[in-house]
Amino acid sequence: MKMIKTIDFKRKTIRALSIISSIVSITMLVITILGYFQRITLPFSPILILIIGSLFSILIALSAVGLWTYKNWARSIIFSLAILVILYFFITTIFKFAVIVFGGKEVTPIPIILRTFFNFFIVKLSYKIAIPFILILIFRYQEEGFIENQAQRNFFDNSIRYVLLLAASSSLFIVALIFIFTFSESTLAIEEIGLEEMLTGTIWRPGSIIGNDTAQLGMVPMIIGSIYSTIGAVVIGVPLSVGTAILLAEIAPQIVRDIFRPLIELLAGIPSVIYGLFGMIVLAPLIRNFEVSGNSGFGLLNASIVLAIMILPTITNITEDALNAVPDAYRKASYGLGATKWQTIRTVVLPAARSGIIAAIILGIGRALGETMALIMVIGNSIAIPTPLNENPFTLLLATARTLTGNIAVEINYAAGAHRSALFFTGVLLFLLLLIINRVAHYMMRERKP
Repeated sequence: MKMIKTIDFKRKTIRALSIISSIVSITMLVITILGYFQRITLPFSPILILIIGSLFSILIALSAVGLWTYKNWARSIIFSLAILVILYFFITTIFKFAVIVFGGKEVTPIPIILRTFFNFFIVKLSYKIAIPFILILIFRYQEEGFIENQAQRNFFDNSIRYVLLLAASSSLFIVALIFIFTFSESTLAIEEIGLEEMLTGTIWRPGSIIGNDTAQLGMVPMIIGSIYSTIGAVVIGVPLSVGTAILLAEIAPQIVRDIFRPLIELLAGIPSVIYGLFGMIVLAPLIRNFEVSGNSGFGLLNASIVLAIMILPTITNITEDALNAVPDAYRKASYGLGATKWQTIRTVVLPAARSGIIAAIILGIGRALGETMALIMVIGNSIAIPTPLNENPFTLLLATARTLTGNIAVEINYAAGAHRSALFFTGVLLFLLLLIINRVAHYMMRERKP
């Protein structure tokens, strides 16, 4: 009997909230109309007032109808609106507090900071969020008073799925926006210089823009420099990374894993400029020991070693996860057939983790292609196609070069006109290179058809 009275009281509360929501909806609609015709002053443009006011009025009106009939979707709408209102007031309060504390010419005294904090967050924010907070508490403990059929449950599940899909698609949307912006900024260079000249030209001389002269903005030296340094990093780094991952996932005891895994993860957190300093101070003097004319210690070999160290944690961690994802039943079956541990790793575990290993290598290549600061410091920054320093072809590793990303970083501060546009086209070229690499990797990771 007591439970029935409690449910009846809660339903009456919901009906009262429905009436209040109707009044709020009508009031908001009136304010919207008056604000649109500028009868009252609101801090928004008339069009924005009309759109936002009408939207919220409709939502609250629908919620009022739903609350009157005890529909759970109405509770969800009011709950969500209350959370949005709290977030809005909280964010605006943070910005107002920051303006007062950080906006002056002198350091704000601590008593004023504390007083301002109390005034904004304890006093003003409290009464602003009091009503939505009370609504959240009411609806939090009113679940049994609402009706929810299977169709509403399915609708809610589909809505959540679409919201999550939208969140997942945001990365694609952001990448598309960046590509569109970069390509639009590069159109001037495409029109004035031409695609053929930029993609096949071997001379980069933006300073030749004098009067009606045409700039020489060939990107072949930077393209070759990026490819050479990335290949060198892959040749050095991939065997080290995959070998380390095999050690941690398959061979090493737990105590060794506990020691080496944090050290490898620490490599991922070191800033790239530190790697550049390591290449300048440690690797460059060692490379100068090769007695070759023109060997400065800065060049492709130095860059490849630095990049190999930088991509090692990325490839190692992802490869280790791929190896750990291989079911133990595969290993036990191999041992049952008489295979040794290394035969099991080589013929069973590695093929089973092939797609994950390739994905790790692709991410490492992307990191190598996109690295800028460290390469600027160790590659020599020579705007010329890397060539061997003498008759020995291996001296190509000692030649200086410049990468696509390094070219952007070095020249963007003073570039203008077609020169600046060509640097943006360099970004487009990097996008296309990464796209090609990803497509090749996708082809390699496809399951073989029987």
